Amino acid sequence: MINQELLKHFEELEAGRILGDLDAEELQQWESLSKDPSCAVDLSLELTAAAIEAELSHDQETELSDSLMKQLQEDISKFTVADDHAELNDADNIVKLSAWKRAVSTPQVPWAIAALFAILFVVNSLTQDGGLNTDQPIPAIALNPSPEEARDAILSNTKNLVELDFGGTDSYNKMTGKVVWSDELQEGYMTLSNLPVNDPSKKQYQLWIVDPTRDTKPVDGGVFDIPEGQSTAVIAINNPLVITNPKAFVITMEQPGGVVVSKQQDVVAIAKAS
Repeated sequence: MINQELLKHFEELEAGRILGDLDAEELQQWESLSKDPSCAVDLSLELTAAAIEAELSHDQETELSDSLMKQLQEDISKFTVADDHAELNDADNIVKLSAWKRAVSTPQVPWAIAALFAILFVVNSLTQDGGLNTDQPIPAIALNPSPEEARDAILSNTKNLVELDFGGTDSYNKMTGKVVWSDELQEGYMTLSNLPVNDPSKKQYQLWIVDPTRDTKPVDGGVFDIPEGQSTAVIAINNPLVITNPKAFVITMEQPGGVVVSKQQDVVAIAKAS
């Protein structure tokens, strides 16, 4: 039997073994072929079976079978990144298995085991097939992007944005700025330059959003500060209410913590649609 036919025959036997319908002769063939390096055991069928069994009996505490648990524990060592880059230190390894081994030791986690090995299958196959280049650093995913990063992302990836320029009032005529807003995401950012530093214990800046579809009162967009030494600041808009058609954004100077309704005694800047 050529390798392809041998592998196909082994896969048929493997499926039958999982379903429990192999006779003695077929089981003996499976045991013999399973020792052949070209016939690697494919756990995907077993994982699928475990997942289905867990779903059908989800109202009871679900455990993996002893045979499957033993197989998972024995085969976990197979799911390592191929050692094509021996110069890497242990601390540089992409896949670390100590935590996974601890997880496998707990029998009441069939769904977690299935998810774990699905991930490891992908990593292993990508590495073996050349799809994962371990020579290149993997970029970090920003779980908590900075306001600058979030603003750039919304500018790059979002359509139908509202973009308006701020103009400072007489007392703040040196300030410049821009506001970008997405109705779809309910997200927006202000980029403000040359705005005077404020003392948060005495005064704070507060944003107001004018949305004619709501009512005549502007919506609070949150309070913010301009720290010392920061000539340009990116401020995230913090709107507690849904905004659907903003026509203007107004910055005022208010008491610490802001106010519910502004008397607009100290208007800093305005950005409005033409």
